[in-house]
Amino acid sequence: MSNESIHMALHGYGYIGRLHVLASQLNAAAAVAAPRLVWDAAVVRSLDSEAAARAADHFSLVTDDLQALRHQPIDAIDIASPNAFHHAPFQLALDMGWGIYCEKPISHQLDEAQQMAQKVKEAGNVHQVALMYRFHPAVIEARDWLLSGQLGRALTFRAELLHGGYLNPSRTMSWRLQSGPSGGGAMMDLGIHLIDTLHTLLGRVESVTATTKTFVTRRSGQSGDEAVDVDDWASATLQMASGAVGTVEVSRVHYGRERDFIDIVCEHGVLHIPLEEYRGVEVHTYRTDLIAPERPHGSILQPLGAKFAQSTLLNLHATSLAAFARRVRGGTVGIPVPTFEDAVLAQQVVAAAMASGDKAGVRIQVG
Repeated sequence: MSNESIHMALHGYGYIGRLHVLASQLNAAAAVAAPRLVWDAAVVRSLDSEAAARAADHFSLVTDDLQALRHQPIDAIDIASPNAFHHAPFQLALDMGWGIYCEKPISHQLDEAQQMAQKVKEAGNVHQVALMYRFHPAVIEARDWLLSGQLGRALTFRAELLHGGYLNPSRTMSWRLQSGPSGGGAMMDLGIHLIDTLHTLLGRVESVTATTKTFVTRRSGQSGDEAVDVDDWASATLQMASGAVGTVEVSRVHYGRERDFIDIVCEHGVLHIPLEEYRGVEVHTYRTDLIAPERPHGSILQPLGAKFAQSTLLNLHATSLAAFARRVRGGTVGIPVPTFEDAVLAQQVVAAAMASGDKAGVRIQVG
């Protein structure tokens, strides 16, 4: 595998786009053994925007014309724009044969996401979705424990991802609070992460019952007082195909100590996965004969050293991007990476939860 640089284009230079660039710089500072990402071009919605002004300090090309990228020496594109704007850069990347790194969900509409997953599978482009909790040290270790069989069958689980971004009703309207550009609220934005992680650890979801709520129903926006038409909070009970059953709770109206974890109760003990902290899994068992599984993982998956590690979120984005960079140059990672197909499977569960919430909690089959 070559460690030569990978020339990147970025579609969208808002918060998440800037976070991706910062995460790649963390990899470079920590000397992570992955090809270096060189950010050559940024596509923004308007050249008069704050995003364009910020991008001009870091990119040799800043443009509002997606097609201008056709004339650049680009190896891969990072799609970090709002959910409704993913398809056009995705299609250009297919046409050009570039690698594709895409934020979740891959589309605001499930049917479009399904079409995109089929297209990229047929085209064969290296691709990956920023469902970065798969790269959490505790998730990797929990998966090793489950694969070892020592804890027996998974029985129940509880997953929570509680954020406080929108509790303040004075916070202005965002595209994330409108179903048109986002496709959904807390369950789409946050729940898709937990669902993909549960898929990785426990297999497919079979059915869902859910409750969804919107507590802050109106906010100040560009056209004045505007309606919020997505959920602020959601709770879902998931029945897994394996027989395990558990709950997922997500919120964007929490505050203070934000919570982000998964607990999995197995026949012989409990796995606690502290997603909000950058550390390994906790194993609680009444057995005295269990041995931590030894599953060798490559250097890409090793946690960042204490001198370079930053926030858990930034660290996970860094590892996810390092894995993508290695794969673009023909390398392997050692764990299943999140593909467009995986993102669709998670989005199907999100769609089922949203449908159940709209129908007062009726059970919805997935798929």
